Amino acid sequence: MSSDLRATYSSELTKENQVYPRICGKGNYHYETIQINVKYNGSYTFDANTSILLYGYLYENNFDPSYPNQNLLIQSNFTCGEYRFELGDYLEVNHVYIPLVTTFDPNMRGSFTLLVTGPHNLTLNRINKKHSSCVVGDQCSLFTKGIGLTINDILRNKI
Repeated sequence: MSSDLRATYSSELTKENQVYPRICGKGNYHYETIQINVKYNGSYTFDANTSILLYGYLYENNFDPSYPNQNLLIQSNFTCGEYRFELGDYLEVNHVYIPLVTTFDPNMRGSFTLLVTGPHNLTLNRINKKHSSCVVGDQCSLFTKGIGLTINDILRNKI
């Protein structure tokens, strides 16, 4: 019987982190996304060590703050007054997994350590994104229409 391996990732949610409306499109929740590189298939568990109350999500492929339920695999559980950040799932090689760490309450900030336990080592890397808001045609909303036509509509099938 082999023992589980542990990886840790430490960071801090600050006013420089991006925010999104986590619950029903409301509130400013600071968050950080992390990319996982899985070297071997297996069941992995994520937990957090922190002085602030955190909430976690696990996404496959990518996370779009405009569509927080898209690509969502699992999320932290809060029921009947019992709270656990803990996430667990079977992860496979050649898939992109993105844990998202955010605060349970809006407008909160603080440091945290993400603890990952599983049968094999894996690599955790922060996804660096600048604090910005989405505008028509940027990477978080490639085909969103503001007023009138987008450049994609104008150029589609014309070149």
